[in-house]
Amino acid sequence: MSTFTYDVAYEEPRNRLTVAFRIVLAIPHLIISQIWGYLAQILAVIQWFIIVFTGQRNEGIWSMQRTWLGYYARVLGYADLLFDTYPEFASDEGAAPVRTAIAFQSSADRLTNALRFIWIIPAALLAAVLGFVAGVVVLISWFAIVITGKQPRGMWDFVLKVVRYTLQTQSYGLLMTDTYPKFDDASVAMSTAPPPPAPFAPPPPPPPAR
Repeated sequence: MSTFTYDVAYEEPRNRLTVAFRIVLAIPHLIISQIWGYLAQILAVIQWFIIVFTGQRNEGIWSMQRTWLGYYARVLGYADLLFDTYPEFASDEGAAPVRTAIAFQSSADRLTNALRFIWIIPAALLAAVLGFVAGVVVLISWFAIVITGKQPRGMWDFVLKVVRYTLQTQSYGLLMTDTYPKFDDASVAMSTAPPPPAPFAPPPPPPPAR
């Protein structure tokens, strides 16, 4: 099974000016990602027929969806104040501090894909509820950053997990994976937390007396 992984490097301090006008700056990306997303959905319909009849995913379709999902992941992170670096358009990853990954698997479960529009309902409902809560948290974070130049780490962590779950739900709905979305603390190794201390090692024994 393969799942969509997503992580962002935490930054501090934040850019007050770009955060203050974030919704305006993000509009071009939001429009392009939305239009491009319609194509990804059309490709999912084609992929559905391929999987139901053959039990295999078409890698070309999957790759086109993967390109959109990577772009959408950067746009979503930028719009939700996870980072300040302006993302590049389309497939160019640029300097955005974002890491995404998902492995292609050709074999696909015919039953779960045939009924994907039913299986995804609980995940989609949860994503909608979490998205609403995250929107409130992003609004509070916006005020915090504009006033103090910093974003509370707990709020940032929560929004990151919601964005990650939203992207997992998207990949599941687009038939890119058979792994059901899971809201948890899983994270790729891009955390800014310091490494754990090295285990204590006793000093070397003194040299033998002559």
